[in-house]
Amino acid sequence: MTDPEPLTSAKTHVRCGSPDCDWGTPLASFSESELSRCRGRFREHCIERHGLDPNDTERECLFKLEALTLTLLDD
Repeated sequence: MTDPEPLTSAKTHVRCGSPDCDWGTPLASFSESELSRCRGRFREHCIERHGLDPNDTERECLFKLEALTLTLLDD
């Protein structure tokens, strides 16, 4: 039996789930602080690119783990 290869951390990117959008941000880990940072950047992106009202604090986003995408949900 061979020894399994050691796990290594991989830096990955989370992308916007809108089909016509190329936004992305690095995601170094799945820690609460890193996911919070990612959601903050995604919100800024949605304000700039997708017309999200900066005062709208109720809109939710969907994080798809397998696809590594964030999608702004409709009202």
